[in-house]
Amino acid sequence: MTARGALFSLLLVVAVAAAVLSFAALRDLARMCGFAVWLAWLLPVVVDAGAAAGSLVWLGGWAADTARRFARALALCLLALSVAANALGHGLEAYGLEPPWWVVVVVSAIAPAVLGAVVHLAVLVGRVKPAPPVELADDDFADLGDEPLSPWWESAPPVSEPSRYDRAEALIASGIGRRRLARELGVTEHEARQLLASSRRDDAADDPEENAS
Repeated sequence: MTARGALFSLLLVVAVAAAVLSFAALRDLARMCGFAVWLAWLLPVVVDAGAAAGSLVWLGGWAADTARRFARALALCLLALSVAANALGHGLEAYGLEPPWWVVVVVSAIAPAVLGAVVHLAVLVGRVKPAPPVELADDDFADLGDEPLSPWWESAPPVSEPSRYDRAEALIASGIGRRRLARELGVTEHEARQLLASSRRDDAADDPEENAS
């Protein structure tokens, strides 16, 4: 057997022994606090199952950050509660003491409190995490080639009427880039690039100093 196999074997032995001892201690504490014999075993099930659910979400890495933070708090709180309840139960039984009233109140409140926490955790896990927006640079787009313009340009209204051409000219004059121009006009990157190139040619034709040079 390898060292890793021996480690996992010992871990399994410790886990089973600890689970049995903790189960018995929490069951006895529940019986001392007035739970019926046939119901007392449910208290350790609630505590251990709640801690396992919190640990699964916390250490799984597949849930949203909000759910993982709440799961971590739930798991640690229930583990601390299990340790404290085990110690308290053994102390009361060893010295033959009756649990005070506040212990009975706390033990009786464990089940509904864990139920509410696990339901809240399930709601947090069920929420869909929105994907962050992806910003791509201009270089990430491949050259689309000299494809013909879409029928949108052929069916556009005359320039004299308020149209998308006016909006395109205003957007180009404001100095926006190709990607934003395509997004604002609802056209392809190739069409936006041709619009920008056409606007630059028109500006160069209208500038006499540049033509003279």
